[in-house]
Amino acid sequence: MKNLLLVSIMLHLLLYGIYAKSIEEESRTITYYISKSGSDKNNGSIDKPFATIGHISKIIDLLNKNSNGKIVNNVNFLFREGVYFISRGTIFDGIKPAEGVSINISAYNNEHVILSGGRKIYGENFRTLKDKSILERLPSEVRGKVWVIDLKKEGITDYGILKQHGFGTVPEPAALELFINGQPQTMARYPNEGILKIGRVYDKGSVPRDGDFSSRGPEFGYEYDRPERWKNAQDIWLYGKFSYGFNDDNLKIESIDYQKKSFKIMQPHIYGVMSTSYPAPNEPAGLTFRGYCVYNLLEEIDQPGEYYLDRSTGKLYIYPSLSLAQSDIEISLLESPIITIRNSHSITVNAIDFTCTRGMGIYLEKSHDIIVDSCEFINLGTVAISMGEAMKDNMPDLDIDFGPRQYLIKDGEFKNITISNCLISNTGTGGIILHGGDRKILDPGNNLVYNCEFHHTDRINSTYSPAIKMNGVRNIIRNCYFHDMHHQAIYFNGNDNLIEYNKFEKICTDAHDMGAVYTCRNPSARGTFIQYNYFLDILPNDKDASISGIYFDDGSGGNNVKNNFFCKTGNPGNFECFAAVFSNGAHDFEISGNIFMDCKAAIGNNHWEDAYWIEWLGGVLIQNRVKNEVNIFSEVYQRKYPELKEFFTVTGRRLIQVKDNIMIRTPLARFGDFMLQNNLTLNDVGELPQNINYEEIQKYMNIKPFPFTKVGLVKQDQQ
Repeated sequence: MKNLLLVSIMLHLLLYGIYAKSIEEESRTITYYISKSGSDKNNGSIDKPFATIGHISKIIDLLNKNSNGKIVNNVNFLFREGVYFISRGTIFDGIKPAEGVSINISAYNNEHVILSGGRKIYGENFRTLKDKSILERLPSEVRGKVWVIDLKKEGITDYGILKQHGFGTVPEPAALELFINGQPQTMARYPNEGILKIGRVYDKGSVPRDGDFSSRGPEFGYEYDRPERWKNAQDIWLYGKFSYGFNDDNLKIESIDYQKKSFKIMQPHIYGVMSTSYPAPNEPAGLTFRGYCVYNLLEEIDQPGEYYLDRSTGKLYIYPSLSLAQSDIEISLLESPIITIRNSHSITVNAIDFTCTRGMGIYLEKSHDIIVDSCEFINLGTVAISMGEAMKDNMPDLDIDFGPRQYLIKDGEFKNITISNCLISNTGTGGIILHGGDRKILDPGNNLVYNCEFHHTDRINSTYSPAIKMNGVRNIIRNCYFHDMHHQAIYFNGNDNLIEYNKFEKICTDAHDMGAVYTCRNPSARGTFIQYNYFLDILPNDKDASISGIYFDDGSGGNNVKNNFFCKTGNPGNFECFAAVFSNGAHDFEISGNIFMDCKAAIGNNHWEDAYWIEWLGGVLIQNRVKNEVNIFSEVYQRKYPELKEFFTVTGRRLIQVKDNIMIRTPLARFGDFMLQNNLTLNDVGELPQNINYEEIQKYMNIKPFPFTKVGLVKQDQQ
């Protein structure tokens, strides 16, 4: 069969040869077309287009082979309008065109092209639920309102696997999800809003964070009667924050003791489970956020939009909010990336939408000079684009000190990659994973994320699922708009990166001990500038939550916060020391030229005493990061960062330089050890960020108006 396929493709190329040659002679560009009405037996012309994206890979392989591995003509693959359902991801491997030549995969003439990793199901195939044994398990008020479909009869038997996920686990593809008119539906849960308190903890379980990998699940009590309704349920899961306010987890109930009123849990939680109602004296942090909801319960379908999939029978039950017969209904199926680009360069993906997959849109591996432009990534199970983190078939992975691994080391694998003009929303575990450059030798990656909008990028894992996770050297995030996220928008690590002209709004709404822009635990990662960004309404839903606009955590240092505008940003919360810009043990950086308006505090610092600092420096994690991941005593680091010369030998005051900042109805500092210089506090210079009276300010300090028109998204005709 493979030989027949090869002969068929060769015939297509030969038949198409005259057409391609005429274009080549005119513009050195070969163009193929793909259409929903096409066939992979066609020659790829506009009148006889191909049908699938998978066929593109075969054509490129042949072009590669016929040109001894160096494609010498620009090649366009243009999709005609339509939704292309993808049952298997497409891999482009070893594509290395000659200099100045590129491969372009794009929509034709601005037509709307969608690559879907799902499957359409039709509303008319649903039936009103009439099975008495199932109806008896439902709340009485919804009987007659729930519909059912047999997915096995629809030819769908792969439902994915519900598994532990969240803080401390490596993200994996989501299980099957249901989308109606583009909106993700909700697995039936209790309660519908809010959280349940963790009762008395009988066994906190093993604690992986302390090096206990015995995999003993916890047992804890509940103080409500609802579980009496769940006695027929077989696959019950809990989602919540089981210890601290900065992390979430999903845990499966192994058994319920109805007399004792306790849950026995199958998996351990990374910190061990802690009680909400009866906290231990050493477990107060995050208490107001500690709790959970219970989900994947047929018995809890009680409001429109909730559904339950019985994985043993393949029957899907839903209480719809709209007429199913008149709705567009899809379920996610594909776990592998829709597109994988590996060991390749000079490829552009343009104006194509990616949706409804359990995994990611585009996966890059050991590639450079790639462009992803004007694409939309919506309703994906993991992330939109990942450089080097596959998020599939992973082994459990903790850092050297048993803490969660926040980044992988991908030195030198990715360079000159541009992601621009894209929309990324409703993703499960983040937006873009951006690696690039070699930190050992400070070789730049020169990767760019530009003019992209991100929102609701933490739909499945609501903590540590940033819109952009950036690691490497000299990478740039510019003119992006981040909004409506439970947790952080940007996690950054690495050297000499640039975060500028972005707008952040309504970030960290359900977070604690977190910042919209966040870095931690790596004093070798320095030289990053965060400048000309606009932070607006970075406030938590819970008044006790401690959050900030920018957060330097656990001894990080050597970065700069300059010329930003913070409005209603930061909340001191239970920790009392958080502010718009906050540092926990971090130092050796500068906060200058910023404007803080109507913030509860401009800057905050949890200053570490010398003894704690010295102990932290000697820990295995920091020793590994400053001597093995990179060597801060190497010539390249000593030359670039001379302040590292005596990093381990000089103790004493570790200061943050704060100068030339304007505070409008904002106190300057909450706690900490700072070097303060020429900071100004004012009140009556304007009520809104855009109508500040700079002439009044300039009587006291020479400061330029903040460039609001240059911040955030830029219209493409103005780029």
